Amino acid sequence: MDKKIREQIDLINQKTKELNALYRRAAYKSSISDGEVDIWSALLNSREEYSQQDLAEMLSLPKQTVNSLINRMIRKEFVALDHAPGTRNRKVIRLTEAGREFGEQRVKWIFEAE
Repeated sequence: MDKKIREQIDLINQKTKELNALYRRAAYKSSISDGEVDIWSALLNSREEYSQQDLAEMLSLPKQTVNSLINRMIRKEFVALDHAPGTRNRKVIRLTEAGREFGEQRVKWIFEAE
């Protein structure tokens, strides 16, 4: 591989690691796990309704990981699962009022800082 291309790839990898470290610190400061950051991002920054399957595909995370993160958020009463209209067993994730408040006050700044 061309040396210049290799240097560019290395720089991109370094910057990605630095950005991930910033997200981890920001998540810690906001009292959420770094795994929850992506879930919060999707729920706060979109008008779409997502199922756990949708989030797993969109975020390239295992379904079990998304399920665990969502269950943690349900226990904190930040989200609820609602049946999607016109479907038999699909549930969509909805922010509760407490979740929206927490997200606006404690999490949204992470994405606005970008």
